[in-house]
Parts: sequence; structure tokens; C-alpha cells
Amino acid sequence: MTSSVLYLSYIQQVFTRYADFCQSQQRKNSCSLYLLFMAMCNLICLDVGIIPILYSLDHIDIYGQFVIAYQIQFYIRHALFQMMRTCKVLGCIDRYTVCSI
Repeated sequence: MTSSVLYLSYIQQVFTRYADFCQSQQRKNSCSLYLLFMAMCNLICLDVGIIPILYSLDHIDIYGQFVIAYQIQFYIRHALFQMMRTCKVLGCIDRYTVCSI
């Protein structure tokens, strides 16, 4: 996959998230806010994971030079993945409590 395709897919995801957030129906219930936060965390994870790979296609690999950069990248991805999992659980709990009342 070329870098231009990756850039275009990233731009498409950003516009999709923006369109979802602009709809007032999507902001009324809390479950959709959990899903929106999950999507934003996913975009940041993609940024942290894809941008260094694209940069290393034309330049020196950052992670080969700096071990700390690799560790920070791993920590950020791990923290965001945990936030996504937490939001998914909270969204499920929210839907369960709304439907059971």
C-alpha cells in the first residue's frame, strides 16, 4: 500500500468522525459519545503507528536510532488501546442500564 493511499484513508476517517460529531442526534446519548471517543483514540493509535512507518520509507528509521522513542510509542498505543476497551465496556453498560429500565 502506498503512502498516498494511507494518507487518503486517514483523511477519510477524519472527515467521517467530524460528520458523525456534527449530527446533533449523535451527541444526545452517552453511548454515541463513548463510540466517538473510541474512534478518536483509534485515530491517534493509527497516527502513532503509521506516521513513523511512512517517515522511515524515505528517511532513517526513528526507532532504530532512539530506543526511548520506540518505548514511548509503545506506551502511547497501549494506553489508547486500554482507553478504547474501557469506553467499549462503559458503552455496553450504558446500553444495558438504559434498556433494562
